[in-house]
Amino acid sequence: MPSPLVYFQIATPDTEAARAFYGALFDWKWGEPAGRTLPVDPQGPGDFDPQGSLFTIAEGAVPFVTPWFRVGDIWATFERARALGAEVVIPIRQAGGGPHTCLVRAPDGQTVGIVQA
Repeated sequence: MPSPLVYFQIATPDTEAARAFYGALFDWKWGEPAGRTLPVDPQGPGDFDPQGSLFTIAEGAVPFVTPWFRVGDIWATFERARALGAEVVIPIRQAGGGPHTCLVRAPDGQTVGIVQA
């Protein structure tokens, strides 16, 4: 099964500045804040509409973006990522009865989110 991009997270210590910038640049609509997360609906076309969020990190931390990809079998994908040299950032978990997720760091240093379809 192909693994489409389904979510993105922009981590920044200044979510208000990021909200102003991305909102003005891309005309994004914002949801209600939930803790350190501010949901965004980029309002993409029906055939390609990944959702995303701004995520508040500590002042002085280095901002980053994490893409999240949907897979049919998270356990097999997780093991394949490890076999290909990925480092485990967060092992497979299920939060609050939601989907199973994990984070891995690819050999090139990029962090990638994986979510069970």
